[in-house]
Parts: sequence; C-alpha cells; structure tokens
Amino acid sequence: MASEQIIAVVSDALRGLVQAALPEGATAVLGAPPEAEAAEGVWLHLFRISQPPVMRTTPVIAASGKRLNRETQLHLDYLVCGRAVDRLQAHALLGMALTELGNRPMLEDRSVRPLLSQPARHDALLPGSLSLQWKALDLSLLDQAAVWQASGAAQQAGMFWRADVNWRAGQ
Repeated sequence: MASEQIIAVVSDALRGLVQAALPEGATAVLGAPPEAEAAEGVWLHLFRISQPPVMRTTPVIAASGKRLNRETQLHLDYLVCGRAVDRLQAHALLGMALTELGNRPMLEDRSVRPLLSQPARHDALLPGSLSLQWKALDLSLLDQAAVWQASGAAQQAGMFWRADVNWRAGQ
C-alpha cells in the first residue's frame, strides 16, 4: 500500500490548483511564508495534520486479527497567504487563491492528477481512490497568532484552509 504519498499528493494538488489561478510571474509555493518580501506569489504552509476521531478509535480488523488500513482519512490544515512588494498585489493574489479554492471545493481522482507537478506520486496511490474537500477554517485569534509565530513570519493577511482527505485502497 502506498498511502504514504497522500500528504505529498494533496499538497501538490493544492499548489497546482492555486498556481492555475495566479497571473503569469506569480508562483504558488509550498512552505512557510518568508519573512522578507520574496518573489510574488502565494505561500501554502501545512501546519497541522490530524485524523478524524472516529478513524483513531475504530480499527478495522481482519479475521486473522491483523489491522487493516483499507481507508485513510486525514485533515490537512494550511495557512494560505499572498506575498508581493505591493501590499495591494499581495491581497489580490490571496483573493485569487481563495476564489479558486471556493470555486472547486471538491476534487476527485480524475481532477487531481492534472494539477500535479509530480504525477508519479499519485500513480503510487493506485489502485485506489482519492477525494479532497476544501474548507475554510475558523481559528480563534489566539490560534491564528500561534500558527503565525510557529511559521516564523510576521502576521499578515492570510486565511486558513483544511483539506478533508479520503483515500480508499483498491482491490
């Protein structure tokens, strides 16, 4: 089973989705936002990985007593922020990214692969099916400040998004 590629595939799909919405010359970058002004673009910082509580408490056991991992569900939480020398341009880039995430709240296997810079990672998940749902996260101001502090960047305009991920192994 190649489920270890799930986080990389989802992050790459997010990067590809946002990149497609940006103007020429702007880039979607996986990683914490830089402290100094960098190239114009949108930074996508994965700051938390978790599983829904039901997935942690209800294992699937085979007749042999072996634990089966036929399905993987994850919550991947991202900080999304725009960067540019001109603050209005940074806000515009952030708006483009958020609009694209809002316009495509769900992705299935067939729509994920074209977004990827490394499609071989997706191929490693086969046979299986992957589905993603993007949701805006509503974090408290204290939690937002903690994420920004942990990222090492000064707080600025940004938004927090969650990818609800479901991968089911094929036969």
